[in-house]
Amino acid sequence: MEGFVIRLLHAVLAFFQIQKHMKIQLRYFTGTGNSLKILNTVKSVFNEANHLVQISKITVGKTIPQCDIIGFCFPVYAFGIPRIARQYLKKLPEFNNRQNAFIIITAGDPDESGFSIKESVDILSKKNCDIIYSCVIQMPINWITAMNPPNKEDALRIISNVEQKSRLVADDILNGVRKYHIFNIPKRYSKTGLYREFLLFKHLGIKYLWRTFKTYDTCDSCQLCAKACPTKSIVIINKTPVWLSTCEQCMRCANLCPNESIYQKYGGSTIGRNRYLEPDFKPLHD
Repeated sequence: MEGFVIRLLHAVLAFFQIQKHMKIQLRYFTGTGNSLKILNTVKSVFNEANHLVQISKITVGKTIPQCDIIGFCFPVYAFGIPRIARQYLKKLPEFNNRQNAFIIITAGDPDESGFSIKESVDILSKKNCDIIYSCVIQMPINWITAMNPPNKEDALRIISNVEQKSRLVADDILNGVRKYHIFNIPKRYSKTGLYREFLLFKHLGIKYLWRTFKTYDTCDSCQLCAKACPTKSIVIINKTPVWLSTCEQCMRCANLCPNESIYQKYGGSTIGRNRYLEPDFKPLHD
């Protein structure tokens, strides 16, 4: 009986919530446009329902204006969220009032989202957030130095399913439907393998992999990589790109380079591999 009353109360609150014009804030981090694509679709549904929506990329240390709902969207990096996303969430001040929040994670394989949702929930719960929704949405992979992104045709096929999925998620949120991603061990990994890859990247990989970025002789010093880097982690020295320790391994530079000149040492060749940017994404304006 008590459970029924609680569910009824949630339904009533949700009903009254969608009757007013809500203020909704959306935040994302993206390498090649996947997270932005999803939140822009979610934003369009919220706007169609006459809610007031603001969307922007995350900036560590920047607070979020008071609002009814906050939505976050991040990609999976080695079974966790990007370091910059982790830092951003941890730097958020605790909300004075209970804050509704939802989390969307993008992944090349939804089965391999790992700890990304759990990481986000654990941090936000300590900020006085009520997580009202969490899910993982498949998008094309972009980790070109470790695997081959899909070709253009396959990428478009994956993306074609995203708008419908994102709109359903937005409808659920507006209608007070609570759904939560359930943590799982990926089919291709053992529990030990999952933890090993997650911890190695989180504590070692992200700190040192920036040193392995190099350019082939085809680099013509166009400087597009430096201009487009979302964390300003590339500088041009003697007409050559040099990566800094703030690099998030987002792979925007390697996928964007017009001469396909960027690779990583020690097995990170990009010769002959597909490049991927979400078709609507404009890296220089992110």
